[in-house]
Amino acid sequence: MTKVQALLAGLPDETKQQFIPLFGDVDKFYTVMYLIAKNEHITGNEKPDRYQERLDVIRRIRSKVENIVTSFGLDGSELVADVASDYFEDYVNFREPSIMLTNEEFVGTINKIAAFN
Repeated sequence: MTKVQALLAGLPDETKQQFIPLFGDVDKFYTVMYLIAKNEHITGNEKPDRYQERLDVIRRIRSKVENIVTSFGLDGSELVADVASDYFEDYVNFREPSIMLTNEEFVGTINKIAAFN
């Protein structure tokens, strides 16, 4: 368990409850943010067709999540950055964690975030 995963696990139940409508729970929040960091990194490196548009969308979603998490009384920017740091730590060490989230669940969560006001 990473430092940020331990922090999320140790949050008060009232705070954890705030993650449920969009993410399901704090573990899925972590996984979604990890995958967002991974997608941003891969898109920036591989530069597929219309990569700049993709990066813009990824960054808008990330920023929106930072604001949402900040509204929960946490430092959203720091929390999201810590999850991204975990991704980069795994990347440089050639680790591929087990992702317990289907592509459909990931896309569904991204759509919920995008629609969140």
